[in-house]
Amino acid sequence: MNVRLASAPVCGGTLGGIRAAALCVFALGATFAASPQAPSLRSAEPPAAAADTPLGLAVLWRTSGRKVERGATGAAMNAYSPDGHYVAVYEALRVRVFETSSGKVVRDIALDPSSVPPFSLAVSSGAKIALGRMGNAEVLEQGRNSVRHWCVGACGTLAAVAFSPDDRFLAYQGTRGMPEWRAGLGGLMSVVDLRTGVPTHLEAVASIAQVSFSADGRTLSAMNVSKLDDRETFGMRVWSTSDWHVTRSVLGSKRTMRRVAALGAESYAGVSMNEGNIEARALADDRVLWSVPLIAPEVGGTENEETATNLDLIEIAPNGKFVLSYEASSAYDATGLTKGTLVIRSAVDGAVEALYDVARISDLSIAPDGKTFAYSTAVGQTYTAVARVPF
Repeated sequence: MNVRLASAPVCGGTLGGIRAAALCVFALGATFAASPQAPSLRSAEPPAAAADTPLGLAVLWRTSGRKVERGATGAAMNAYSPDGHYVAVYEALRVRVFETSSGKVVRDIALDPSSVPPFSLAVSSGAKIALGRMGNAEVLEQGRNSVRHWCVGACGTLAAVAFSPDDRFLAYQGTRGMPEWRAGLGGLMSVVDLRTGVPTHLEAVASIAQVSFSADGRTLSAMNVSKLDDRETFGMRVWSTSDWHVTRSVLGSKRTMRRVAALGAESYAGVSMNEGNIEARALADDRVLWSVPLIAPEVGGTENEETATNLDLIEIAPNGKFVLSYEASSAYDATGLTKGTLVIRSAVDGAVEALYDVARISDLSIAPDGKTFAYSTAVGQTYTAVARVPF
């Protein structure tokens, strides 16, 4: 992975018209657990052992994953806890929980080898793990049997799970309810009180699932599709966690939103791909906030403008200050060697703040305070890294 348009990184400087303030090396390292019962730590990897992490990216720590055969891709996932103290990493029937600040392993849980891979991951402020599976969410704690919480109706794959900041609630949302919902059968998401085990089912249906609790835990938000005449709009629904009444329902955009959150001055905005651009819209009136071209992948050291680019992954910072995306060629690459671009954009106008070339990424997440982000690679010798954000 290399810094685009820069032969030598400059801390806090400007390179090729692209600000790279966050991109000076902080530290490189990895920690591992020898066993799920009693994790033991080994010293951090020296920088020389992490040559595939670029100079210029302010990496706090990184941990190696499994080596993927050429032509195949991994499916690692990562997630921050609501308080930002932990980062969880799922890969190959194993979930590890790391301290965000140090990379120290605090949990190492082996999964049932007969189970199918999960579709989503969450970690609580108390280092509990939740995995979104087909029709149920599985909660894992070190040294205890797992507990499964089931959804209602044709929820299908639970593509979004989230813990409340106080560890009391677990929310989960699937996507397979769309056909039933269009047929007038309704659509539900679920939230379970982990103290009592009692679930509450809330009316919301999503083509792309997304659930999150507010920082104070008083509200729960979820992606929601509404019918408006003969069209569908993609917006947000918000509930009070005190009694689960709806506090706000935003109809949203006629375009399918990939992520919805506060963005800049907008309380509710959505980000999606539109005809080769990454585009942000205000959900209140479907107004375009900004629309800028996706970054074309490099071929032979130069950008190939003729190559179709896809918005593979997108996250909006919880503080609403920036958008983090992974943009790669839409063409299938059997070798796994083609690199995409990890891009940090301003929430105000979509301007590029920094970008890096990196082979296939499988997941991105941003810390609740917006100061760090995590990414997991999916080809070759995979790894997950936690890096600083400059603003």
